[in-house]
Amino acid sequence: MSSKTSQNGRFPNTVCSDESVQDPSLEEATTRGRSRERIDGLSTGSKIVIACGTLLFSSLFFVWQNLEIDFGQAGTATQHLDGWDVWGLLMALVVIALVSLVVVVRATDVEVSEDVDWELVTLALAVSVLGLTLLKNLTDADSAWASYVGLALAAGVVLGAGLDWSRSRDSAWALPRRRRSRRRVSRAA
Repeated sequence: MSSKTSQNGRFPNTVCSDESVQDPSLEEATTRGRSRERIDGLSTGSKIVIACGTLLFSSLFFVWQNLEIDFGQAGTATQHLDGWDVWGLLMALVVIALVSLVVVVRATDVEVSEDVDWELVTLALAVSVLGLTLLKNLTDADSAWASYVGLALAAGVVLGAGLDWSRSRDSAWALPRRRRSRRRVSRAA
């Protein structure tokens, strides 16, 4: 039995050829690498908006209200209600729109209009999410822990959108700084 080695001699039984072999796992790893680069390329504010928005949407499936129902002589019962009422549905729709907007504008190669201030649109949607969440908590009787977590997550969405908006304002209003050149005055008399 003869043992063939590669060009560097370190891997026996490996045949090196000049023709390239397409390996599907390498192509998949490259795709995952590009996706990871896009996620890493997002700003901190965008990451916060995506994470808090996704968690806020998920929190709507938990119990947001504990209603005590009195049946008189028969006793009382507690009815557990999730976050899917009218306000919760509106909140979910705005959260879906907000997270989708952030992903499309910042994480994909889709060309969007440069005339639109996307950071301001994102901030307006985030503030409306916070307003709807606050309105839902104020109108719901006997709010449960998930409603307060949802309120904190909505505040996180506003924080992330505010970070992106302030970063865009800083870069838009930053004036180029000129170096002042000092004239050297010779002291030759």
